[in-house]
Amino acid sequence: MVAIVALVIYTNIRNTAPVGDEERWPTQGNTHIPQGSASPIEYNTTPPTSGPHYPGLAPWDIYDEPVRYEQVVHNMEDGGVIVYFQCEDGCPELQEQLAEIVQPYVSSGRHVLMMPNDPSWTAFGSQSVHKDMGARIALTAWQRLDKFDEFDADRIRAFIERYEGIDHHVQ
Repeated sequence: MVAIVALVIYTNIRNTAPVGDEERWPTQGNTHIPQGSASPIEYNTTPPTSGPHYPGLAPWDIYDEPVRYEQVVHNMEDGGVIVYFQCEDGCPELQEQLAEIVQPYVSSGRHVLMMPNDPSWTAFGSQSVHKDMGARIALTAWQRLDKFDEFDADRIRAFIERYEGIDHHVQ
């Protein structure tokens, strides 16, 4: 009995420790907005970790082109982890390293998506729809954000394993 209690306590402690420099952010809600519209509020993080979003999900996949924040916020609400990369030169080596980690999750039907963050990208008009993340890599899950510049496979896998699959719909 003592061993079981100790295991439960250890598991709970282990699961509350942050991954990397992960930060927890207050929720900005989960309101649905019309497809194609901009968020009516400014997200409290870049990339966002909660807030107004479109009603449908982006397919769980690896993207070469950006996807609107308003689209992938819904993915996080449904238990997804988003792996972002941002580099002026497109960083093909980093993109390949990240894809090697993300592809097995995508192939096995897990809720992981990878995409570039491009502060110069515009969609549905001339206004930029992404903001500078201030890092080359960002990992997001509902209310969670970890940003860093150097590729770290263990850190990325740990974040995905910690947060992928946790549904955040209001009960």
